[in-house]
Amino acid sequence: MCFRVCISTISLLLVCLFTLDCGISLRVYRPFPKETAFEYVKKMDHIQIFVKEENRMKMGVYDGYFFNPEGLPNEYGPLSYLIRKELSIRGNRYPLLLDRGGKIFVDEFQLVSLDRCSKNLSFVKLKVRIQIANNLEEPFSYYDEIDSRVTNCYLTGSVLTVVPLLWYVPYNGFRGNREDQLNQLGRNSLSEFFTKLEVLSGYNGSSPIEETQPLEPQPVKPKQIPTKQEPVDPKLKEILESL
Repeated sequence: MCFRVCISTISLLLVCLFTLDCGISLRVYRPFPKETAFEYVKKMDHIQIFVKEENRMKMGVYDGYFFNPEGLPNEYGPLSYLIRKELSIRGNRYPLLLDRGGKIFVDEFQLVSLDRCSKNLSFVKLKVRIQIANNLEEPFSYYDEIDSRVTNCYLTGSVLTVVPLLWYVPYNGFRGNREDQLNQLGRNSLSEFFTKLEVLSGYNGSSPIEETQPLEPQPVKPKQIPTKQEPVDPKLKEILESL
C-alpha cells in the first residue's frame, strides 16, 4: 500500500513539474535604456518589411524530448511587428531609411530550444537583407547558441534522487532555464540587427563632431636692443686702448 502511494505521489509530482517546465513564455524585444512610451505603430508605406514564413503564433520552438515540439508565440508580437515598432519609437536613429524608404527581407529566423536528454541546445539564427533607397542590398547574418545540461532527463533524475538535486538546482540557476535562454538569445539577435540597421541608416550614435580650428601660431617677439649704451668705466677703457 505504501509503495503504491509513493509511486502515485512521484508520478503526480513529475506531471506537475513537467507541466510547469513546459510552460515557456517568449518575451523577445529590443532591450533599450529609458524606453519611451508610444501609442501606435506608424504607417510607413515606403518601407517594405517581409518575414519569410512568419507565423504570428510560432516565433520560437521548444522540443522537450518527452513531448512533441511546441510552437511558442511571442508576448510582444511577431518579428515584423517588432521591426515596425522599433522604427515608430526611435525613428531618429534611422534617418535615411525613414526619409528615402527601403526594404527589409528576413529570409530566416529560428529560435529553438532542442532537448536531447543528456544536453539541451538553445540557438538563434537570423538572416536579413537590407536595402535603403536604391542602394545595393546589405546582408546581415547572426547566430548564437547556449549548450547546457538543463534538460528534462536531469530534472527527472533530480526529483527521484536527492544527490543530483543538489547539483541541478544551482546549475539551473547559473545557466538559466530554457525560457531564460530563448529570451536572451532572441533579444541579443534583435539588438545586433537594429544596431546594423542604424549604421546603414546613417546614424553614428552621437552628435556630429565639430571640426577643431587649428591654433594660430603666436608671433615671436624680436629681442629688444637697448637704444642707449651704458657709459664704459674709464679704467676699463684705458686697458682696452692699450691692447
